[in-house]
Amino acid sequence: MFARMRNTLKTRNRGLGPSAVGSRLFSVQALRAVGALLVVWVHSIDAAEVYSFPRQSRFFHWENYGACGVDIFFAISGFIVSQVAVRMADRNPGATSATARQFLTRRITRIYPLYWILTAVVIAMDELGRHHIQWHSFHWLPSLLLLPSLHALGNAPVLSLGWSLMFEMYFYLILTLFMFWSPRSLVRNTTMFLCGMVIVGTIVNIHRPLTVIWMNPIVLEFVFGCFIGLIFSHSTMTVRTKKIGVWVAVIGAILLAASIFTGYGQASEQDWILAGYHCWLRVGVWGVPAALLVGGVIFWNPKMRSAPARLLVFLGDASYSIYLCTIPSRSVVEHSWSIFGRFGADTGVFLGALFCTTIGVICYLSLERPLMRAFHNWYKPIPLHKKPATLST
Repeated sequence: MFARMRNTLKTRNRGLGPSAVGSRLFSVQALRAVGALLVVWVHSIDAAEVYSFPRQSRFFHWENYGACGVDIFFAISGFIVSQVAVRMADRNPGATSATARQFLTRRITRIYPLYWILTAVVIAMDELGRHHIQWHSFHWLPSLLLLPSLHALGNAPVLSLGWSLMFEMYFYLILTLFMFWSPRSLVRNTTMFLCGMVIVGTIVNIHRPLTVIWMNPIVLEFVFGCFIGLIFSHSTMTVRTKKIGVWVAVIGAILLAASIFTGYGQASEQDWILAGYHCWLRVGVWGVPAALLVGGVIFWNPKMRSAPARLLVFLGDASYSIYLCTIPSRSVVEHSWSIFGRFGADTGVFLGALFCTTIGVICYLSLERPLMRAFHNWYKPIPLHKKPATLST
């Protein structure tokens, strides 16, 4: 596995001089890694707390802080996916139906195959384990298709981290609709629609099945990413722009880290978010800072040349697998805590996080990457308005 990972890192930078490496948005991939590792860490703490009491879980509000990695993902997704949609629409202005269909097909093949495989893994582990899943109250179709529940609030999929994918797919569907109806203004109309739905939901009360997803304030984090993309596509990358980006990223990072000490209430709990509670708090304490961090890093665009930086970029490529593998990997950590916690609870948290990340990387190399190649959906650089920076689909 390590040989394949090393070859991937070499291939990524082969033939790219310093300027070429710096002209690509590898920094966004590094942020994806940060988001995934934060999620892994919070679940490693949860696994440790089943049998022991790690000291870090009592350090201010660090215990559930890693959940903010999802908010970083949402801002990145809003930026990248909206810009990919714009690029596809611009390339085929006379074939909106075919372009929209191609865009949605790529999104579906990007999300569902690996999600279904790991959902099957979770189900198999549950059948062989302690039967945590309440099958009598479980609704298969919404869970497998990442659809909002028609029956109950806070109903997460079997693979519980799939809750965030429900919002991702909603965002993709709205982008697809406006790519078909108004390709010239698809980002503007998408953001207006999402903001309008949130306003309506706030007025009429969103605490109902189905509408709790469509009108949830957390979708504004995708809107933030769309705004970053609009600013980026109309900007010129200069030294001054990079300096501004550095400061914006620093401010975002400080505000995001501040919640460790100030707290974030129940905003870290997925069940509350899916039920429509504490959503505005989450957007405020995590969504806005995450958007500032993402936007700042995009305009700063540091040159990811060092070995640690390239490792982060690689982990960013594997972030989807790392994210989804967190739940089954965490289960293994819990059931093998006598091994992971042998040298203390906090060391066990680190070893558990390392194990979950490693399983995610193996999944990426052996499953996700072959699946993407099979669906012709492998990462390809897409130039934005003839700018030197590039994105990946």
